[in-house]
Amino acid sequence: MATNRPLFPVIFTDLDGTLLDHDSYSAKPADRLIRQISEQSIGAVVPVTSKTRAELRALQRSIPLPLSIGVSENGSVIYAPDGYPFINTNEPQIILLGIEYSGILDRIDNLPKNLRQHIIGFSDMSGTELSKVTGLELNDALLAKRREASEPFLWSGSDAELEELNLIMADFNIRIQRGGRFYHFTGQATKDLAMARIMGAFTERTPRADIISIALGDGPNDLGMIEAADIGVIMPNPEGVTIQSCKSHVRTASMPGPRGWAMAVAEIIVELGVILPER
Repeated sequence: MATNRPLFPVIFTDLDGTLLDHDSYSAKPADRLIRQISEQSIGAVVPVTSKTRAELRALQRSIPLPLSIGVSENGSVIYAPDGYPFINTNEPQIILLGIEYSGILDRIDNLPKNLRQHIIGFSDMSGTELSKVTGLELNDALLAKRREASEPFLWSGSDAELEELNLIMADFNIRIQRGGRFYHFTGQATKDLAMARIMGAFTERTPRADIISIALGDGPNDLGMIEAADIGVIMPNPEGVTIQSCKSHVRTASMPGPRGWAMAVAEIIVELGVILPER
């Protein structure tokens, strides 16, 4: 990608099964590459996850992300601890792109009884109950309950009742997304919309550089972000690739998890002509 201006890649990455190993939740050996990118200011790495901001901040104590911009709850919340790149201040910046959590809970509690009885949300469970349902340690379950803009829930009703629920919530600009085990009530925020918001801020704050977006993920909720980036990377899982794209700027990493992540990102950085420092 030839240019007379310096390139500054912003790498948007899913966490579980992408930057973090599916089983161990380790970022090794990708953490070494992240540290190189961040310490030398040759790019930025932005985690984009379904986890809450509280969960993400706990993870960032073990993953070397000095810039610490994060996107939580599938694009609903952007957090920039030092304000950068949104405003020129050291004050924390929290941008809500979705619907405030209390508003989602209000709509749930005002549902017809025949639908509400089939919903068991995170807010309906104690930390201990959620720990048993999810397999999370109690402290991690409590962090998962600290939601700001989405509500995961278990559904025990029929498909017809779920469609009725979907139509009712759509009238209030709330949609239902299906995850692995849980459904999720969210606003209209998505990972790709959050990426666009962050890219706009970087471009405005760094007018003398070409800001290049790179996005990596392994799940259906990552595909919009992957395809919207300048360069997208689909991460395979141990059982094989689960999402596909016909876009010419989207590639598939050669290996799953952090090892495949590091190989894919290093390859792209070399292609862009950005020089990684020797370590």
